[in-house]
Amino acid sequence: MEITNQLTAEEKYSIIRENGGDTEHLLKILHELQNASGLNYIDQETAEMVAKEVGLPATRVYEIITFYAMLKTKPKAQFVLKVCNSTPCHFSRSEEIVQILEEELGVKMGETTKDGMFAYHYIPCVGACDIGPVIKVKDTVYGNLNREVIQKLLSDLRNGKRDQ
Repeated sequence: MEITNQLTAEEKYSIIRENGGDTEHLLKILHELQNASGLNYIDQETAEMVAKEVGLPATRVYEIITFYAMLKTKPKAQFVLKVCNSTPCHFSRSEEIVQILEEELGVKMGETTKDGMFAYHYIPCVGACDIGPVIKVKDTVYGNLNREVIQKLLSDLRNGKRDQ
């Protein structure tokens, strides 16, 4: 499955209008479009559409998108798996967890799966040292990980069985 923006032009225009449709509301417009895209990013076509609608040059809209860390110009995975690499998690096999994720997802750290569902990277301590190694997905921490637990987590996320 190729990663593409899932909004129609009509839906994009609707979001722009519903969020003010002017430069004063530009960040809100961009953030709402990104969230609604299904792939958590703003593609070139959408950025140009916003620029035209709010009366700014496309280059200015791109400057704004690339300035703010919350806005993305490339597809972001639906689920970003954050692997804790603090000292306790390191000693409780966080590197092994990364190897399992690479094998299970078929992508290296920092890459997104072809279906746009998963990416993973290291993060510093999440404060769950007693259940390490851990993965944080959005606001939920999953611990005491092994291959079976990770396979179940990935399956549940794919099938909408986790509260995410």
